[in-house]
Amino acid sequence: MKRSLHARLGIPLTIVLSAVMGLQWLLVSLALDALVEEYVAGRLEHDAANLLASLKRNPDGFEMPPGSVDPIYRQPWSGHYFQILTREGIIRSRSLWDQAMESTTLEKGQRRLLRQLGPDHAPLMVLARGFQIRDHPVTIVVAEDFKAATRILHNLRRFYGGISLAALLVLLALIRFTLRRGLAPMSEAALQLAALERGDREKLDPGPVPLEVRPFMDEINRLLTVLLKRLERSRESAGNLGHAIKTPLTLLSRLVSHPKLVDAPDIREQLHTQIEAIRQLSERELGLARLSGGRGSRVWVSLHPEVTALIEVMKQVHRERRLIFDIHVHTDLQIGLDREDFLTLLGNLLDNASRHASRHIGVTATLEDSQLVLSVDDDGPGIPDEQRSRLLERGVHGNGHVHGHGLGFSICLRIVEDYQGQFLLRQSNSHGGLSVVILLPARYGRYH
Repeated sequence: MKRSLHARLGIPLTIVLSAVMGLQWLLVSLALDALVEEYVAGRLEHDAANLLASLKRNPDGFEMPPGSVDPIYRQPWSGHYFQILTREGIIRSRSLWDQAMESTTLEKGQRRLLRQLGPDHAPLMVLARGFQIRDHPVTIVVAEDFKAATRILHNLRRFYGGISLAALLVLLALIRFTLRRGLAPMSEAALQLAALERGDREKLDPGPVPLEVRPFMDEINRLLTVLLKRLERSRESAGNLGHAIKTPLTLLSRLVSHPKLVDAPDIREQLHTQIEAIRQLSERELGLARLSGGRGSRVWVSLHPEVTALIEVMKQVHRERRLIFDIHVHTDLQIGLDREDFLTLLGNLLDNASRHASRHIGVTATLEDSQLVLSVDDDGPGIPDEQRSRLLERGVHGNGHVHGHGLGFSICLRIVEDYQGQFLLRQSNSHGGLSVVILLPARYGRYH
């Protein structure tokens, strides 16, 4: 799963911090519960001691003199109850209203603290203590309504929970702020990479980024240097090879016309065919070798002057045809490709259109929201639908052509694919012949 560095750091910290805050809230809640319980138990211990001091022994057993009991124990369902278990029977507070609490006889020194429902079904905190008076075992059970204490505990938990939640949100906000501030230099690295992709800079500057990221940027710079040097060597080698192979091919072409081969027309035809195949194959491969593969030194090229310059070249090359060129390119429109790739692409398209047009050629370039559109139209015979698809098949490129098309298109198609674009062949609506449309991602175009 792809996640940002901010998410990789922030999500685990959020989970851990939430778990810690939840755990401390639980521990504090349990501590509050135990504190309130011990507080109530302390009061019950005091009441049990008073009851023990007030308990009297007579010949018939134990009794509790009426005036020695707190009045709250005489009020029915007051929330304060006692029950005394002796061998002779059970002494209950009037507040129990003739009901009994669940209890068992305890030995001397035994103590039990528990909760149960009272006579009005309210929760009670019950303390049972075992005593011995003159060899007579006595168990005193004292209870107090725990409803108020439960309500207080609930309010305390809710209040402390609100404080904990607020503290958690503040801490999460601080973590988010700290992470954003700490990772802000990474945005600078991202901006530099974007500028490098657009061609606004030739290498990355590791100065503003954190120390941990600098080795990564240094490696990118070294890789860019190596790629550019390899590209330069490849283009230089391709150029040298192209010049070196022209002389042997020229000599072979002249040998085809040698008088000794006049009487062997089949051999002359085969030699001519093979020489042309070698020429086309070498031109194609050398042309492809000069391409950057989308990894060259990108520069922002103004389209209008480059198109105008190439058209002037085409007019000189095909001056006998007196071609008319219609240019529809905004003067501020720029394209961000490797310069040699761009000139090779546009040069091949214009040369192909110049060779097949009757008189008129149109060049259009527009920058839309999602793509850069470059099209070259001519008023020539065009290409039938079934042959257009053949031209775009990899098996045809370099191995043959359709009505003079193919070799230039093969190189153009490779360039467009290197820049993640689309190469389309259509019928021209404006000129009636062939329309070659290049669709490139919008990041390769801009208005200056």
